[in-house]
Amino acid sequence: MKKNPFLRWKRLVKCRSFFHVMSLTLILTLSSLSGYGAKAVRDTISLNLQEVKLERFVEVMKQKTGLNFLYNSLLFKDAKLISVTANGENWESVLRKVLEKEGFTYDVKDEIVVIKRKVENDHDKFVIVKGQVVDSKKEPLPGVTVLLKGMTIGTVTDSKGNFSIRVPQGVDSLIVSFIGMQTEYLKLEKDKLEYTVVMKEDVTQLGEVVVTGYQEFDKTRMAGSVSSIKAEDLHFSGTNTLEQALQGRLPGVVITNTSGLVGVRQKTRVRGTSTLLGSQEPIWVVDGIIQEDPLPFDAQTFNSVGEINSDNFDYIRNFVGSSISWLNPSDIESITVLKDASSTAIYGVRAANGVIVIKTKRGKTGAASISYSASLNVAEQVTYDKLELMNSKERVAVSREIFQRGLTASWTNNNIGYAGVLKQYLDKEISGDEFERRVAKLETTNTDWFDILFRNPFSHNHSISVSGGSEDIRYYTSLSYNSTKGTAVGNDSESYGANVGLDMTVTNKFRASFSLSGSHGTTKGFTIVNPYEYATKTNRAIAAYEDNGDLSYYQKESGYLFNIINERDESGTSNKTFSLNSNLNLNYDFTESLKFQMLGSVNVASVIGAAWATERTEYIAKIRGYNYGVYKAVDAEYKNSQLPVGGEYSQDENKSVSWNWRNSLSYDKVFNEIHALTTMLGVELSSTKNTGYSSTTYGYLKYRGKSFAQVPIVRTNPYGNTQYANELLEKFTRKITDKKTNQFGAYLTMNYAYDGKYVVNFSVRLDASNRFGRYANENFNPVWAGGLRWNVSRETWFNKQNIVSDLSLRFSYGYQRNMATNYSPSLIVKVPTGSASEITDQNTGDDLLEISSLPYEDLRWEKTSSYNYGVDMGLFQNKIRVGFEYYLKKGKDMITSLLVPREYGIENMPVNGGSMNNSGWELSVSFTPVRTKNFTWDMGLNTSKNNNKITEVGIQNLTWRTVVGGEYYKKGYPVSSFWAFDCEGIDQQTGYPIINLDVHDGSDPLNDPTAYMRYAGKLDPDFTGGLTMSFRYKQLSLSTNFYLQVGGKKFLMTAYESQTLPSEYENLSSELNNRWKPGDTNAKFPGLPDKNVVNSLLPDTKTYTNVYEMYNYSNVRVVNASSLKCNSIALNYSFPEQLAKRFGVKYISMGASMSNPFTIASKDFKGRDPEVATGAQPVTSSYSFNLSVTF
Repeated sequence: MKKNPFLRWKRLVKCRSFFHVMSLTLILTLSSLSGYGAKAVRDTISLNLQEVKLERFVEVMKQKTGLNFLYNSLLFKDAKLISVTANGENWESVLRKVLEKEGFTYDVKDEIVVIKRKVENDHDKFVIVKGQVVDSKKEPLPGVTVLLKGMTIGTVTDSKGNFSIRVPQGVDSLIVSFIGMQTEYLKLEKDKLEYTVVMKEDVTQLGEVVVTGYQEFDKTRMAGSVSSIKAEDLHFSGTNTLEQALQGRLPGVVITNTSGLVGVRQKTRVRGTSTLLGSQEPIWVVDGIIQEDPLPFDAQTFNSVGEINSDNFDYIRNFVGSSISWLNPSDIESITVLKDASSTAIYGVRAANGVIVIKTKRGKTGAASISYSASLNVAEQVTYDKLELMNSKERVAVSREIFQRGLTASWTNNNIGYAGVLKQYLDKEISGDEFERRVAKLETTNTDWFDILFRNPFSHNHSISVSGGSEDIRYYTSLSYNSTKGTAVGNDSESYGANVGLDMTVTNKFRASFSLSGSHGTTKGFTIVNPYEYATKTNRAIAAYEDNGDLSYYQKESGYLFNIINERDESGTSNKTFSLNSNLNLNYDFTESLKFQMLGSVNVASVIGAAWATERTEYIAKIRGYNYGVYKAVDAEYKNSQLPVGGEYSQDENKSVSWNWRNSLSYDKVFNEIHALTTMLGVELSSTKNTGYSSTTYGYLKYRGKSFAQVPIVRTNPYGNTQYANELLEKFTRKITDKKTNQFGAYLTMNYAYDGKYVVNFSVRLDASNRFGRYANENFNPVWAGGLRWNVSRETWFNKQNIVSDLSLRFSYGYQRNMATNYSPSLIVKVPTGSASEITDQNTGDDLLEISSLPYEDLRWEKTSSYNYGVDMGLFQNKIRVGFEYYLKKGKDMITSLLVPREYGIENMPVNGGSMNNSGWELSVSFTPVRTKNFTWDMGLNTSKNNNKITEVGIQNLTWRTVVGGEYYKKGYPVSSFWAFDCEGIDQQTGYPIINLDVHDGSDPLNDPTAYMRYAGKLDPDFTGGLTMSFRYKQLSLSTNFYLQVGGKKFLMTAYESQTLPSEYENLSSELNNRWKPGDTNAKFPGLPDKNVVNSLLPDTKTYTNVYEMYNYSNVRVVNASSLKCNSIALNYSFPEQLAKRFGVKYISMGASMSNPFTIASKDFKGRDPEVATGAQPVTSSYSFNLSVTF
């Protein structure tokens, strides 16, 4: 007979809890919940059941008695409906009466009631077989199921692992199974009546259920590529995001920090980059619902000289989190990443970049359980340590050299620093002694800008949850609060969140669940200042405060007074986010195999962002034309000012409303105990509407009730008192953006497994959208994928060797499509703003319209064919688990920009003109080097490598600035490739860098800057990996996580900010201490520039630059970005249960952790974080204390 690999048990858990009130306000009356709990077991029961299934009768008995019941799920399959009435009768008498009537009997062992089919008491046909079940360490295993092979009759072992079972004639084997252990098939020998069964641990059974968002599968039935992790295995310090917690934890998933500022999102890539101009981020799915970004994706655009366009609104959007920033990490149960076509095909055209599925916690049967967790975090302050910047004395020495060598520039600031004191001396305003005294003071000032602009921030977060319920109603609800202070003064984040989940078993066939979650957050950041950039680039000889404590101002290159503290305090950004997410899940079982599911959701997100600069800033002084408070309304300069009163205020509001409605019919059945078939057929409709409004207004009066002053319509020229229009009025902007994406999809997925050995997967989905596919032949073009899996270790011949204990082989192929929602095939025109809005056609009088987007009706889905090969194996009784995968993705019809003649009114339009290949491999290893009764050491290692190559791309509008920034997509090169100027050394006569601008043979320097530059590499790493280790000794645990990236290149921070002499307010790298000086013959670093450094024309015949600017972006400034970072070290202690009870709680644990304690990187980085080495603020180390209590 064939073995049944799909055997499972049901274990019913005691509970009498009932959830009374769950309001949308999420305010729970804990006093009412504290009264819920399990009632004491009574010897007598009363019940009245009419025409119910035996399963229902057993559930009621469990509730009435408080005992645990164990039986095979197929035992009652053919049982008839029963009716039973009891009033104060002994529970065992009632149970016996019902079961015997239906042909069943039972045993009671260790408060477990085991129900089995009644067997005739004929001793001549049975023998009594006894035995003991132990683990590999000879420790007894209680609660092990022992069944007769081919029958549903069995028993369970007692507390000492012993069992006794009647074996009828004709049965030659016993099936011994236990959760977490490999199933043993005990061959019975003639005349042998006692056995010892040794069970081996089966790692594959633990946590191997794959959650796809549509279905949940045993991983042994998945042919696709998936990686999963439980939330409890992630480290949350209270300040890191979910993306940061995932860094280095899953193969093929690369998380990159772009800045250490609070509220800035991270870059996430799954198996490389799969699109050029669309969003390259994977989609996030929470409980089956795709999460939409709070802001619609907006591709970077380039201006006429190839530079990325940006405005005030970019400062605002930088501090808006990702689509899952509303989610409380404490509510997460598990995270699953779907990576290949076979696993993502069911999501259709949105899943080409991968899918990250989050499953949240749900209510569990039992008395109300209240859990509270808190985290307190203190982070290190950014300092000058390891940055290798000049101190005041070194910086004054540079200024002294400029004077001594007689170097001059076209412009320099002679009013501050050494130059300012020297000017006063040369103008005979101070004596020689006073000059020396002031220079000595400058040399020792050493203003610590980091100490002024940064801090040791204190952050804290709190979360409380309540869970419980009965078999019919279960609930989970949580409240959270988070306050995160950034290390830069003025960068803060505060958020509140709430979540309610309700699961109901209405009838035996009908189940419903509902969840509602909401969050509100505020993030503050910077707009016209960058504290980190200022602290690293500003002369430390400049004072921040006067001797009397007042702010010290100096004249900036604009000619107006500047103080960074004033500029920071008088400007900023504020983002307020609100989200409300709801979903309803209805399930109806027509039969045990045929089931219907309806899943609906409505999500609302709102972002209100503002950026401002008051009239007291140097930024506004440049617009106004004079320093704040210098002139009054009667003065001519006041009347001639563009903005005599007030500052600037920009607002960016975005609201998105999305809904999703999914209906599916699934069939899941096992035929003849060896053929397992699972299918799902469904349709899905979704819609996302984005409404945006942005404006920039002048005359903002922050300190006068946040009102606005009237900006003058005309200006008065002080020479002749003539009036002319105020051009500032053209900079007022108001923009309304409406975008709607509708999508319809139909999907089918099938999974067949034969005897648990051979698995076949197939999925197909048809999608249509208003964003693409205007032609009929583009509607409902399918996304499909199939896969094969062979569970080799389940072959009967496989168990003959002891090295490889588990082995599975996988292959999948699929055809994916991608929808870039930021593009449209339609003609879009708009009314121009500013003075152009007054222009009309001289013949018709109609208003002038500007083209925003040209029509391209043939705009189609991006397409990707995907291959995946996988091997999963266990070694040495599964003590070591190994997974290896190789993948290949070929993309075509990718959207690129097509340059069009300027007569069309725009510079480019989107077309399907690109193609790209991705290939790579992934390796994961987990093992337990040591496992004893009191001590366990677990290790996990994952690595991945991605190879990316663009095979076709459209013509782009380029300059050398585009290619040094990694924004140039060039055929034959990876995405994120960048180029550098070729520096051949230093001219030992002048100290100038020598830049080779020779044009490569066969290249086109007029349209391609790389024709005269050198390929430097790519910004993205070639190879990433993660290492996790955990040690547990009794109640004490220690865990750590490392992240490795190998390869990838980056530019160091600029050596010289401009081609002119360093200004007095500019600090310099200590690299300049080794700069060329007259007389040097072997200098490696350029000398100081002077007025003889001029801009020259590049080979493209249209762009000018100079050797010092090219040196900043030359090959000698490129460094390898390989690094090994320790993400976290955490120590945790769980109090023993008896000790916790003394405190009046069920569970209590305390812990301490360090985040980002150290990074090992190339010495070329000068101590900077390699992830943000090009000048962005680094992520600093932080220290957390954690407390978790369950009542």
